Amino acid sequence: MISVADFEKLCLFIYRKTGIQISPSKHSTFGNKIEKMIIQNGYENFREFFHVLRFGNDIKVLQDLINTITINETYFYREKYQFDVLVDKVFYELDTLKPKDEPFRILCAPSSTGEEPYSIALHLLAENKIINKRDIEIIGIDIDSEVIRKAQRGLFSKRSIQMLPPKILNEYFEKQNEEFYQIVPFLADAIEFKVANVMDKTSMKSLGKFDAIFSRNMLIYFDDASKREVCVTFYEMLNQKGWLFLGHADNINRATSLFSTVKYGDALIYKKG
Repeated sequence: MISVADFEKLCLFIYRKTGIQISPSKHSTFGNKIEKMIIQNGYENFREFFHVLRFGNDIKVLQDLINTITINETYFYREKYQFDVLVDKVFYELDTLKPKDEPFRILCAPSSTGEEPYSIALHLLAENKIINKRDIEIIGIDIDSEVIRKAQRGLFSKRSIQMLPPKILNEYFEKQNEEFYQIVPFLADAIEFKVANVMDKTSMKSLGKFDAIFSRNMLIYFDDASKREVCVTFYEMLNQKGWLFLGHADNINRATSLFSTVKYGDALIYKKG
């Protein structure tokens, strides 16, 4: 159903809408998945599907496509040293700068199925000092609506929780069966999850200002122009003296010079102002 030429057109459309680069060489990887999605949505051929995608008003068509091509591979406590730096260093610095009645606000973009924002909450509970003196707001966003639904549900596989210390697992998760664990309700209720596209400046800025933004292992899918655009958006969304946490494979050196860099042990973090 999808020729190489059709797939190239689709890749260009996805890039313009989301900033995500998909190589035409991935035709064999994504072709069958997209064909299945097109059939499930009732389209007779690619041409009909692509016409509705470009000119129609059905947001679900674009969302289904995004859900099909995005990769969501994560687990609890991934790159744990960054969470340690956030709780042990960054929050204590922010505590001296922010008025006591203002909450700390953290954004995870993307949040995938929720492991990252929940990991931040678990580190705060383990530290047990900042969380008792400050209100903390954690928001997770992702362009994939399906993973947002999973994050809100808070049900995780054995593989997802494999790096959790036994004490944390026993205290904050309920074993459902041999494969799945449910996070306790008060944690699931404590984090706000939303569908959002980081390339949509209006919807991003509507989320408000943040003290820390986590955006790990997303920018590796973007070219320099898209990286620069997203980093400018993050910069504008951060409060003065705010922090940007990226994945170890993310490199913004050529994308923007807005941030200064600070190194805490193994963690290289980007700071505004």
